[in-house]
Amino acid sequence: MINLMRKHINIIVITLCSLFIWNCRGEIIPNEEDLADYGWVLYTRGDYNDAREWFRDAVKKDSYYFDGYNGLGWSLGNLRQPDSSIYYFQKYLSKDSSFVRHITMDFYAGLAFAYNAVGKDDSARIYCTNFDANINQVEGESGLWSFSHNTENNEINYLDVWLIEAISNFRLASFQNCKSRISEIYNQYDSDNNLKVVPPPESVVTLINDVDIETVEGRADLTQHLFYIQQTIQY
Repeated sequence: MINLMRKHINIIVITLCSLFIWNCRGEIIPNEEDLADYGWVLYTRGDYNDAREWFRDAVKKDSYYFDGYNGLGWSLGNLRQPDSSIYYFQKYLSKDSSFVRHITMDFYAGLAFAYNAVGKDDSARIYCTNFDANINQVEGESGLWSFSHNTENNEINYLDVWLIEAISNFRLASFQNCKSRISEIYNQYDSDNNLKVVPPPESVVTLINDVDIETVEGRADLTQHLFYIQQTIQY
């Protein structure tokens, strides 16, 4: 009798184990969010080629999923393919033109960088303007933009977009706007009330407020300021 009971218990245990193992072996199909999330993992590691493929799969899974297009745009930008970056950023915005701050600001910034890279300064300036219109400085740091997938060695924020705007204005011979934006960059403070970009000393270049944009020398000074800011915020 005891042996019979043991036999029944063993059969039940084996059956339950079989069911558990069978269920665990069921195929797990990732959705578009899973695909994009892993794409960002690869992106933050600097593996832009593989990240691009995961983002592409996310878009194939759901042609309206914003983060797939966002990831494609930024990955392609880092792969020095700005034309393709523009294509995917614009493709999403053509599908959904509604403004959602934490989403759309990434697209505006990405388009500003990409258009700047291909020398389309009019378009770069348009997206810088769209971007800037949605920064709320009254709210302090929380109202300013930082890229949603920054890494320790690659931090992108609103100052990078402002730099692109200043460069675009310079290229378009809008020197006063370029000077004004540079001055504003030099006037940004962090939460500890320290300047984010400390202006270069007068011994290095003419102070930005003293630059005469009507002269060749003054415009050369603007280029020095632009180069200085670029070196400062990228390192």
